[in-house]
Amino acid sequence: MKFNFIIMFLFFNYLLLGQNPDLRNGIFFAHSTGTYIWGPNGSNTSIPQEIDNYNQTHNYTSANKFKVVKEDWPINPWTNEWVRWHQIFDGQDSTADIRPYLENYGLIIIKSCYPSSGMTSWGSASDTLEPDRKSVFNYKWHWRSFIKKMELLPNKFFVIWTNAPMLANKTDSNEASLSNKFCTWAKDTLANGLDMEYGHFPKNVFVFDYFHKLVENDGTLPLKYAVDSTDNHPNSAATELIAPQFVQEIFNAVLNYESVTPVELIKFSGSIVNKQIQLNWETATELNNFGFEVEKNELSKNENRFNWEKLGFVKGSGNCSSPTKYFFIDQKPTKGISHYRLKQIDFNGSINYSSFVEINFVDNWEYSLKQNYPNPFNPSTIIEFSIPEDTFVKISLYDLLGNKIKILENSFKKAGCYKIKLNAKVLSSGIYLYKIEANKFFDSKKLLIIK
Repeated sequence: MKFNFIIMFLFFNYLLLGQNPDLRNGIFFAHSTGTYIWGPNGSNTSIPQEIDNYNQTHNYTSANKFKVVKEDWPINPWTNEWVRWHQIFDGQDSTADIRPYLENYGLIIIKSCYPSSGMTSWGSASDTLEPDRKSVFNYKWHWRSFIKKMELLPNKFFVIWTNAPMLANKTDSNEASLSNKFCTWAKDTLANGLDMEYGHFPKNVFVFDYFHKLVENDGTLPLKYAVDSTDNHPNSAATELIAPQFVQEIFNAVLNYESVTPVELIKFSGSIVNKQIQLNWETATELNNFGFEVEKNELSKNENRFNWEKLGFVKGSGNCSSPTKYFFIDQKPTKGISHYRLKQIDFNGSINYSSFVEINFVDNWEYSLKQNYPNPFNPSTIIEFSIPEDTFVKISLYDLLGNKIKILENSFKKAGCYKIKLNAKVLSSGIYLYKIEANKFFDSKKLLIIK
């Protein structure tokens, strides 16, 4: 499984520039356990009823009222375990594209059902080689990953519902204990910004601790909250208990987030230009904005990647209702991977942090096109090239008469070294030319196909 952070970063920033749905317009990805809680499930209430009650209590009508729809998603296959959410938010699940939901809803509520409580071990870093393994280590890895993606979307609000517990006769003490410890970490450590690896917890994410609202001290589901002794799904008593808390906690968290977003950051990116790092960002609106401190973390120097250093300050626009663009140049970038983030400061001293951008800087990169290898070849070969700055790259294949056979690369690339694979299965034996165009750099090489 490959998780491509850069691709998804660009993808999410694309969404930020598009629609901005109301945070009070939500979708709940329910599946079976969530559907039981949605209700009424034989109880005297339901989530839709509690939503109506909340809107009436707060005098919310028409445009400012809360609306949540339920959908059983993802499907095909019918599973919503944490590894799948990791894949979905990394764009690695071909059957579950979350982009349409992000474009149409401001409030996104995700969950996993009771199979996620069937945990096997505490685990270690090697577990990530088997992402499906249900260890505490892997679950923390999954959560940290998709929360990072959520953090990149400050104009959305996300809710994560913790594990669904199982009956004592449907699990064992080890599984129940591990699930209990994981959900405790999620709510008490991670969500409070105390996780040593993640650090500060994003303000646009809320953890709804479903697990601990139902369980016994041993981490199992009491029979009084289950359909029966053979079914882990929640019954009417569970719906009666959870539905009001679900609505109250989530909607209150949304209201709190609405009140603490003085600056709407809609774009933040970094690129290599003339052997310097240029950071660019844009705000949609600003309220009481004193400015931005630019912070840097050099992974080559710091084992702890949250040890940030101040690089400089860019003055904000105070109060502004139209888009504003900013930039900052790191004139002395260091070799290797560095993270950059913005520390937004209000006039009253309040601060908010942006998500970070990652730049891999190598000061000895140059424009080059290397000889393909192997050469001669049949049927495939590798073509390697490098660029010292971010630019558009086009590589084409020609025959000796100058006829263009195929375009091998045609996209914007970050500074770095790249390899592309040419499959010549449908080409005839002979000599061909491959040519590169990048900025003002042009070069070509010959290759030989022998069949």
